[in-house]
Amino acid sequence: MDRQIACFGIPAFEVAVARLHDPSLSTRPLAIAPLITSRACLREVSSEAEQAGLAIGMSVEQARRVCPSLHILSPNPSRIRTAEASLLHIVSRYAPVWEPVQSGSFVMDLTGTGRLFGPPHDVAAKVQHEVLTQYRLDGVAGVGSNKLVAQTAATLIQPSELYDVRPGSEPVFMAPLSVRTLLGLQRPCMRHVLSRLDDLNLDTLGDVAESPVDALEVALGDYAGQLSRWAQGIDSLPVLPPASQPHLEEMVLLDPDEIDDPVLTSRLLDALQRLCRTLRSQRRVCGRLSLTIRYSDHLEVSKHERVTLETCWEYDLSPMVLSLFQKCMRRSIRLRTMTLSMAGLTGLTEQGVLFDARPVEEQRRLERAKKLAVALDQLHARFGEQVIRYGRNR
Repeated sequence: MDRQIACFGIPAFEVAVARLHDPSLSTRPLAIAPLITSRACLREVSSEAEQAGLAIGMSVEQARRVCPSLHILSPNPSRIRTAEASLLHIVSRYAPVWEPVQSGSFVMDLTGTGRLFGPPHDVAAKVQHEVLTQYRLDGVAGVGSNKLVAQTAATLIQPSELYDVRPGSEPVFMAPLSVRTLLGLQRPCMRHVLSRLDDLNLDTLGDVAESPVDALEVALGDYAGQLSRWAQGIDSLPVLPPASQPHLEEMVLLDPDEIDDPVLTSRLLDALQRLCRTLRSQRRVCGRLSLTIRYSDHLEVSKHERVTLETCWEYDLSPMVLSLFQKCMRRSIRLRTMTLSMAGLTGLTEQGVLFDARPVEEQRRLERAKKLAVALDQLHARFGEQVIRYGRNR
């Protein structure tokens, strides 16, 4: 059965979502960049900003010199996650297998769904229409026999347009395109390949496809075979659904916004206690800890740390949480939310340590802390969360 792949995406997704929440930005040159430092680079620009000479990767200082009317916004991860979940709700309705390729862009494997939903170009058009009517986001769609062709087609068109590359026409479709169109050649590690192609005067994919692979190998080495296949529109990579990683997460909502460190750390340690209780009830241990704080001006900062000795006890994890908090708190601005996450969850093993190198007093303190945590777990399970708590600042 021939593969039928569709790629749907929203160009400049973060810009589009920002304009959705603030329509006054719809006609202004707009860019997305972290505003923590003036040395930050633009990560997304609007079409008006592109026309003014701005590009992704340009520094904020340089961008402001080139385009004084430029409006720059900080990334808003929570808003983007919500918008992506909305898109995914529509995409997953038609595609049994889908793969996120970048923010606001999905590749859908529609193979075998023709009798249920119709031809792949009709499905792509339905997704475009539903996203536009329900969320007012104008997307592009590319259809082809593999991921490479579908993604490439989607990059060549403007919002509301659909590019359908019929099976068998892949070499003709790819031939006139510049070699820089290939997404695989836009990675930093492939710069030397682009440089060699420039030296050889191979400007288009048609030039590469017509070149003997043996001759390409002399110039490009191991990349020659893959590049020749890409130039002919051949790509056997499957559409891979995102791997689900079990994790636990708790968000602390601060109302009103708070800046007092003792109060904030107290709320964090309470959240840690609840997460550890859940871990123990599931008989799992944590291998990675993350903290994301959100300031009143919507700027988010995240820090992560690996847990060397996987554990489910707040006694072991409390110093790490406090360390993450100190690393995140770099501004004198009130916080609105704090999110504590546990990842790398694995099953709890009952094997104890035969020769514990820790001092005896510390071992006893740890044992007492464990007994206290188990006792609190039982009290909370029987009488509720408010029956007893640690005496921290609140």
